[in-house]
Amino acid sequence: MHERVDLGAIRAVLLDMDGTLVDSDASVERAWTTWARERGLPAAPVLAVAHGSPSDHTVRHVLPHLDEEAVAVAAQRQLTLQYDDLSDVVAARGAADLLAALEELELPWAVVTSADRRLAEVRLATAGIAPPLLVTVEDVREGKPAPDGYLQAAAKLGVDPGSCLVVEDSEPGLAAGRAAGMPVAALRGLEGGLLLPDLGHLAHLLRRARVRPWWRDAVGYQVYLPSFADSTGDGWGDLPGVGERLDHLVDLGVDVLWLTPFFRSPMRDHGYDIADHRAVDASFGGDGALDDLLDRAHRRGLRVLGDLVVNHTSDAHPWFVAASSSRDHPLRGHYIWRDPGPDGGPPNNWLSHFGGPAWTFSPATGQYYLHLFRPEQPDLNWRDPALVARIDEIVEYWLARGLDGFRIDTAAYLVKDAELRDNPPLPADRPGQMGGVTDEWLRQDHRHDIHQPDVHAIHERWRRIADRHDAFLVGEVYELDPVALARFVEGERLHSSFWFGLVESAWDAERVDAMLAAAAAASPRLSWVQGNHDRPRAATRFGGGRRGRRRSLALHVLMMALPGTVWLYQGEELGLTDGHVPPGEGTDPLGAAQPGRSRDVARTPMPWRPGPGLGFTAGTPWLPEGGRAEADTVAGQDADPASHLNTVRRLVATRRRLTGLLAAAQEVDRVDLGAGLSAYRRGGLWAVANLRDAPSAEIEPPAPVVFDSDDPAVSPDRPRTGPMRLAPQQALLLAAR
Repeated sequence: MHERVDLGAIRAVLLDMDGTLVDSDASVERAWTTWARERGLPAAPVLAVAHGSPSDHTVRHVLPHLDEEAVAVAAQRQLTLQYDDLSDVVAARGAADLLAALEELELPWAVVTSADRRLAEVRLATAGIAPPLLVTVEDVREGKPAPDGYLQAAAKLGVDPGSCLVVEDSEPGLAAGRAAGMPVAALRGLEGGLLLPDLGHLAHLLRRARVRPWWRDAVGYQVYLPSFADSTGDGWGDLPGVGERLDHLVDLGVDVLWLTPFFRSPMRDHGYDIADHRAVDASFGGDGALDDLLDRAHRRGLRVLGDLVVNHTSDAHPWFVAASSSRDHPLRGHYIWRDPGPDGGPPNNWLSHFGGPAWTFSPATGQYYLHLFRPEQPDLNWRDPALVARIDEIVEYWLARGLDGFRIDTAAYLVKDAELRDNPPLPADRPGQMGGVTDEWLRQDHRHDIHQPDVHAIHERWRRIADRHDAFLVGEVYELDPVALARFVEGERLHSSFWFGLVESAWDAERVDAMLAAAAAASPRLSWVQGNHDRPRAATRFGGGRRGRRRSLALHVLMMALPGTVWLYQGEELGLTDGHVPPGEGTDPLGAAQPGRSRDVARTPMPWRPGPGLGFTAGTPWLPEGGRAEADTVAGQDADPASHLNTVRRLVATRRRLTGLLAAAQEVDRVDLGAGLSAYRRGGLWAVANLRDAPSAEIEPPAPVVFDSDDPAVSPDRPRTGPMRLAPQQALLLAAR
């Protein structure tokens, strides 16, 4: 395990030059190759030790028989070769963004290099970089891996060494930073407290570290564990598989990932039937796999949420096994038990999501127990103080262990009506709001079994625990009225809650537009989501094919301007439609109860690359592959700048660059740009989309266009101005600084 780097505590950034801040690899390699050839040496072993070390150090290593005078001459010859070749010397990828972020954040910085001053100054100048402080090999008694240079830079900046972040791309440089007692960030796939694909990622992490609370305006990603990535070849997704795919999430621009349940379970509902809340199921890799994943994620700057499932447990949970053994058992009160009704049947008319009564008779004690889901998932009794205390301890346990918060399953279901009164039927002409469940369920007004006002007190308890750990709680609250939903996140209740209006909608441009506007006005603390593992995929619900993907993408652009947290469900970045699951090959218990509402279509394996197993597994997947084509895979879309994947990457990257604009304004206003467009303004940021199926009239954008869903050439560095017409489902971000 590595120590977690707290970027919020960083007071200065110290950067190596070659290979870190300046891309000079080609010229360095040419110089050393020429030097090696002059001495009759093979280039490969010389290049293996040259990077990140002073020239004389490399000379001594490869020519140990030379005396010091000869070493100095040989090292000077190598430097002369480097002075004479500055072609291909440019700023490293993301360097401009990082230096801009350091200026925005008023963080002092310095360059600490193993090069001499003449070479460092000319290389930095060639790359267009002027450091406020430059420490070279001439300024120190010992070069890297000794810590002198970094300690000297910290002293000159007047910053405590422990609050300086060292950014390096070589083992000697990382060793120097560690020896100086500084947290280190590593490039080139090396090991450090932070692992960086490029300097732009560090710029984003530094900006995000100043956002309080940290989840504000974050981009989240849902991992449905059984279907994301399988590391063992057994066809079942696991935690090591997620760890192997974290760089995909980093490239996508994700800040926080939510893992569906990983706890010990009989898997009758794929993990949502928990048998031990303190153990990781062996099928997901066990406890060590979770620790490793948390470490790997945190070193990439990713936060990780667990899935808190405490409306019910598995009937295999030791609590239920004990509670069902006797009416007098001390754990009996953890569950809801009642005598049969007057006719000998269930105590009331409540229904299960999976069909039939929500009550199952237990012959051992002569009472019924409640289960709003499967009979194997008995509901917990949240009116039992002992149960409340137990769950508090579970929440504390996982947050102390390293989780950054929870998505709370069925967050509004926990408390039931104290008198267990019957639910009234709904009039035939007034269907229920909730989709994706059995027809029986939809015919009741669920006035007494869910959404009881006492549930807020539970959320407030958890909020106090979470705030002590700087953790995030986002609720699964199936309340489609955004004003009613806002009550779940007001004050000191949940930090956020998913708004499922878009998840429960087919495509109607005007209705979707009006719904989104109402939700945006209801609260700045909602989580914006189009899909999840329980509903058909957004691109399918929105029309399927290219049109469905474009509609979904246009909504993602609008969501990016809204305060709160934006979420992607795995595969949405690929524009996936529902996977094909042949009859008889599904596994969803809800689908068994009502085949037309099977959730399997949203759960087919993540398609990483073409071929058998789709890169998800080397074996036979637990669900059919879904009929995916090469164009549906990450590999199939990766190289195409106009692919859905790369368009989503561009969208998130643009939003990252605009973190300052987002942080400056939490209020969002719907604006009228005419031409039938949907538009929101948040400070200096506009999101504009044509949700209709016809081109818009011509408009004059009120600010430069920095993202265009239809034009990969547009970016914050290459904005576009001037009048334009928006094609159907074309969407833009505009920014005025």
